[in-house]
Amino acid sequence: MSLPSIELLSPAKVNLRLEVLKKRGDGYHEIRTILQRISLCDTLRISLKGEQGISVSTDSPRLPVKEGNLAYRAASSLLEAAEARIGIDLHIQKKVPISSGLGGGSSNAASTLMGLNGILKLNFSKERLMAIGAGIGADIPFFILEKTAIATGIGEKLEPVEIPSSIWLVLVNPGWEVSTRWAYEGLNFELTKRPIHIKLPLFFNDIGHLTRILHNDLESVTIAAYPEIDGIKGDLLSQGALGSLMTGSGPIVFGLFSHKRRAENAYRKLNSKYGERRWAVYLAKCI
Repeated sequence: MSLPSIELLSPAKVNLRLEVLKKRGDGYHEIRTILQRISLCDTLRISLKGEQGISVSTDSPRLPVKEGNLAYRAASSLLEAAEARIGIDLHIQKKVPISSGLGGGSSNAASTLMGLNGILKLNFSKERLMAIGAGIGADIPFFILEKTAIATGIGEKLEPVEIPSSIWLVLVNPGWEVSTRWAYEGLNFELTKRPIHIKLPLFFNDIGHLTRILHNDLESVTIAAYPEIDGIKGDLLSQGALGSLMTGSGPIVFGLFSHKRRAENAYRKLNSKYGERRWAVYLAKCI
């Protein structure tokens, strides 16, 4: 008898705003950010197997397949919470770039928790899955929430936000790996100079309203080391983006477009321009 399996899409995210408020005593940073899922997705296949244990396979040689993989840790944590003794195979087909500020690993973990909850018929509430996810990584509860959200604390406190539908993105990945720890440490000396943050609405009327709040405190650190990022932002704006921002600690930069056709046109032109440098360009939609 064949054992059940399930295949899920595991979406990336962008930070529409990222404020670093202070460094905490536990070494983490207090932040306030707006997190948005996009249609650039990994594919996750979850299969049950007869023998106990968790195995992870992937088409990416750079992705760890043991405890260093967040999906592995999510599966382990859920089995422990459910007191289940069963074997699980996870296969991750990567499209979301690794170490790019798009949250691919956290999304894989969230999809693992939700997928296993369904395939094992555990009936854990979304709140319980989010609590399990928070013990693994700060962005995981957001992906389980499945809504645009303002995230505070270390990213685990979520408040849903409404944004306009049909917002398109063009994303440019120059391919460098930027350490999140390095970026936050580089910002530490500036934290005492941070201005009082503005009040963020829970509803954005249109894309113009949204672009006015685009901001990322970590840009000052990453752009100082990689000034090409500023050039990418300029290129996106020159191709019709209504706003452009680096996501997370970088290096990926995105531009926001109100119409699919304009985004497609920018995607074609930038893909041609950056192809010689072997920089990756993606077309996606807010979801």
